[in-house]
Amino acid sequence: MWPSHWHATAQYDVNKNPTTEQHWTGHTARVVSLMLREAGVECDVWVNVTLPVDGFREVDLFCPDPLVVGEVTVALRTVEEAEGELVKLQESVRAAERFVGRPTYMKVLAVEFAPGPVAEYLREKADELGIRLIIGREYEA
Repeated sequence: MWPSHWHATAQYDVNKNPTTEQHWTGHTARVVSLMLREAGVECDVWVNVTLPVDGFREVDLFCPDPLVVGEVTVALRTVEEAEGELVKLQESVRAAERFVGRPTYMKVLAVEFAPGPVAEYLREKADELGIRLIIGREYEA
């Protein structure tokens, strides 16, 4: 049973003109749910969840059991932006692990658009850090 201070909300209605990032987040949640199902794990991935840790921490993708945490962004244009998103994901993972009291089963970083060099950097870092990377479109800069 979740604590009484548990708070999870979808902060948009997909039927009412979602922004590009909201659409990409919802799409990514469905993809991650399917990936988990293929691995034999049933989990509905929630979007835009607010965790009551260190004040409040919003996480783009969240499943409590098994613990899945993800961050979603529309575009990363530079390696510096990519590094910032990786830090944001690591902070979200730490907050979620403290909240549920167990380690993360899957960490996800989803990027809709990234130039080739940024995508390659993200692939290397994802392998190094155990992150499931989803890139929608890679383009030449």
